[in-house]
Amino acid sequence: MAGPNATNAHPLSRIAQRYREEDSPALQVQVGLTRMLDIDGCRQLDADLQEFAGAWEIHTATDDLAPALPDEAGLYMFVWRPAFQFRTSGIPGFGSFPKMLYIGQAGASRYDQGNTIRQRYKDYRRFLRGDPESLWTADEPTNRNQRLSLYLTLQPLEFWCATVKERSRIELLEKSLIRLFNPPVNDRGRPKLRARFGTPRDAWQS
Repeated sequence: MAGPNATNAHPLSRIAQRYREEDSPALQVQVGLTRMLDIDGCRQLDADLQEFAGAWEIHTATDDLAPALPDEAGLYMFVWRPAFQFRTSGIPGFGSFPKMLYIGQAGASRYDQGNTIRQRYKDYRRFLRGDPESLWTADEPTNRNQRLSLYLTLQPLEFWCATVKERSRIELLEKSLIRLFNPPVNDRGRPKLRARFGTPRDAWQS
């Protein structure tokens, strides 16, 4: 008999249990080692973000989040934080493994005054309402919209954003973040990587 909290679990958790004996779908994460190992480059990007962007806000990605977001230009990221956490020594709280799924920008052009972080979030809400069961039942995604439909159903999902006053700085900051993290949903600006251990299709089917 199901425990008392079974019906209160997030739908994704229940679906994961339903398919636990099936082959697992895979999130295609490819890390560009060259950029991650470039200490000076990482420090420069951090310095640029501190100089030109405001502090990052971290929110739970919910259907009604938009009114709480900045109605300003800037950067944003959808971030999946898997449930596993572990205790760490010397650092309050727990360690976890956040995965940057998608990185975008709002208002890079001064001619696009209405394109704000808040407005961009509204554009993605339809993907948040997707069916998480599609992670197991849908075909392999082949374009950005299909990847958004699949991966923005992951939970717990966070929305990170930072305002940027100088619109001319936004595009370069976005490009630098995409090149560093290589988020799996982005289809433009990603770094060219050399595959070593199989192809994305192999990983999807494993």
